[in-house]
Amino acid sequence: MPWTTGNVAEAFPGVSTALGFTFIHQPMELAFRKMFRGLGVFGREQLTVPEHIEDQFWTAFAGRAAANIEQFRKVAGLMPGTSATAVEKQLFGYVREGTVDDNSMRRYPIIAVKAPRAVFTVSKRHDRLFAQLRQWRLDTLPSVPDQDLAANIATLRDARERFEQIMILHLLVTFVTSGVADRITAMVGAAGLTGLEARLLSGVGSDENEVAQDLWLLAHDKIDLPSFLDRHGYHGPEEGQLHSVSWREDPAPVLAWLKDYRAIPDGDPRAPRARNEEQARIRQEAADQLKKAVSPLNRPLVGPMVNLAARFVALREQGKAGYLLAFDVAKAAARRAGAHLVERGLLDDAADVFHLTYDELLSDDGIDRRVLVKQRRAQYEERLRFRLPQAWSGVPELIQVTGDATVSAPVGTTITGVAASGGVVEGRARIVRDPATARFDEGDVLVCETTDPSWVSLFLVAGAVVTDFGGMLSHGPIVARELGLPCVCGTEDGSSRLQDGQLIRVDGTRGIVEVLAGAS
Repeated sequence: MPWTTGNVAEAFPGVSTALGFTFIHQPMELAFRKMFRGLGVFGREQLTVPEHIEDQFWTAFAGRAAANIEQFRKVAGLMPGTSATAVEKQLFGYVREGTVDDNSMRRYPIIAVKAPRAVFTVSKRHDRLFAQLRQWRLDTLPSVPDQDLAANIATLRDARERFEQIMILHLLVTFVTSGVADRITAMVGAAGLTGLEARLLSGVGSDENEVAQDLWLLAHDKIDLPSFLDRHGYHGPEEGQLHSVSWREDPAPVLAWLKDYRAIPDGDPRAPRARNEEQARIRQEAADQLKKAVSPLNRPLVGPMVNLAARFVALREQGKAGYLLAFDVAKAAARRAGAHLVERGLLDDAADVFHLTYDELLSDDGIDRRVLVKQRRAQYEERLRFRLPQAWSGVPELIQVTGDATVSAPVGTTITGVAASGGVVEGRARIVRDPATARFDEGDVLVCETTDPSWVSLFLVAGAVVTDFGGMLSHGPIVARELGLPCVCGTEDGSSRLQDGQLIRVDGTRGIVEVLAGAS
């Protein structure tokens, strides 16, 4: 059975703890199935979590998230308007050699009835649920410190249910976005304008635009820190892991970047709002260019298709923010529950709660699990030494994390990936593992495994972006296009081949990174 870390590692980066994985595994699996049920692809009998992992959409190997490529391909083969190959390319950033599409029309009559309503209403439903989650987080967080253990557990259960709700809509948005992007790519290719799709998918106005803009406002004393944290405090390093620390809990990473934002005055083209407006203009220019190149019959379709893509790409990022809202409340409830268990003498430290499973925490059975937690913590720390390959079949061969390259890649070395955001930039490679500790000079190239919304503070000072994982619709490329940065994603090993400080050229139009000089 083929598996991949593509894209799913972006949503849930790093190694999960026992609580982190068991909190999300069942809701995620059911969200996939309920989403496909809503489209008419699945029947009622498929709304359960399969016993065997090869029948599940996703799981974890050595604590790291992985997606079941074959399950996604099977579903794509049942859906009109897309293909297994297209979904694999858009979601995971590449298509395995020798793969063959095997589309079936047997569910088309049911899909024809159910899918249009699901798709046409998802935008408003998504906006409504996201607004509810924002308000629920603000209303719930202040009460968590005063809750007893039973109330903390009830809050955790509530957060898990809300996580599943937003994931159902988020996954639907993800699949619709993939289909629309595939149509645009095909239209661009037929018009002989290959590469234009990156410009057509920029300037969409994603959630990260608001984070960047509010960081700029905070740096210029136009809003205060509590207001910023109320709006965006659920972000933070490795935010896709339940045990991570959000900006709400520790705003130090935010404060560390304010100096760079203060250096960008109002009206400067580098300011977030100005960049967003420029990318929206570029998107419109690209749409006009495509209209002139397509046949008269297809010309009226270009505008609506480009606008639909922009709307759904923005919704895709909103969905990620939505499940992080649920995570932030879950983190607070779990940490407070851990403190209660410390008071009872059942744990040594409140953070040890993340090494319990969800069911163990909910059981409130009074069992002293300090020895078990010690074993799981040791296992977690051991797993940090390894990562998964990008794709494999069966049981993965773990790859030891050897740290950053200590020798410069030879001049002339070429690293290829996905041409995700156009433009050419030369700059010093900055290999970043933790955005909270990164140090950038203006114009340096951000090189990393993957990004999540907490990395947006780095994008504003970076000259270009290079990532190991992801495709056109991954987080890093979307934000890069919003800010007009060249981006090459899906290099697989760029962050381990390049040495920090090397001079490189990033060609986001061709999907190529070239080494120009050694580290300095």
